[in-house]
Amino acid sequence: MSLPTVHAADADLAASVGRALDEAGCVVVVDAAPRTAMDAIAAELAEFGAHGSIGASDFEGHRTRRTGSPLPRSATFRSIALHPAVLAAGDHVLGHATTWRFSAAEYIEIGPGESAQRLHRDAWKYDMVPFDREVELNGMWAITDFSEANGATRIVPGSHRAGTDVRFHPDDTVPAEMGQGSLLLYTGTVFHGGGANTTDGWRRGLSLQHAVGWLTQSTNQFLECPPELVRTWPDELARFVGYTKTGNGLGYWRDSEDPMTAVHPDRDYPTGWATQRPA
Repeated sequence: MSLPTVHAADADLAASVGRALDEAGCVVVVDAAPRTAMDAIAAELAEFGAHGSIGASDFEGHRTRRTGSPLPRSATFRSIALHPAVLAAGDHVLGHATTWRFSAAEYIEIGPGESAQRLHRDAWKYDMVPFDREVELNGMWAITDFSEANGATRIVPGSHRAGTDVRFHPDDTVPAEMGQGSLLLYTGTVFHGGGANTTDGWRRGLSLQHAVGWLTQSTNQFLECPPELVRTWPDELARFVGYTKTGNGLGYWRDSEDPMTAVHPDRDYPTGWATQRPA
């Protein structure tokens, strides 16, 4: 199966993305953001590169640098975190839950000479529990052009339908080649992995994770994005990183208060721990 693509200017973007995710479990949204936005994200995160970690295992990559906390560190990333394609894909894949939310992001730079990453499913992080529905919707922004030669993500379209005991070989994959500013989206059960970089340049991407609201987030968003920081952000972004109730009585704060009370103590939010599923 080939990797489906849709253009960000598609008149019915949500439906096109949903169909692709149903069929292949993955999709590339072409020209989802301007190239200038990708350059800005790279520039904003460059100063934190010294804090980035070079992998200590074959899986993490010995020539791959990973820089965390891009949401609080990059204003440009914050401006596209709620991209229409992300919201459409999340609603389509994770809409069975009361809420879904941002789980983590990581700036991943694959250096020259890096080998291909082992194929995996992101949902394995949850103790290999065989959920009967998708619990994650993840992605990768192409901060630079992605080519097969420079380490474009290798992915197995359609592998979201494979059983829990099925494994795939690198020959089963296709490279998610895409231009700067395009966005790869895929479900948590799709097999994928970073590609080998046989060039003399760096492949830069911004990895995204989103999950149903009742799962623990991959990174602790309340430490990365504390109330005093998100107070200056749009309310919808603050709730997206976790300042909201979810499930049937999860996520409330203190005396059955809405967690947004911690962000805006001067506002009056309804109290009560029960969460109503949207109609």
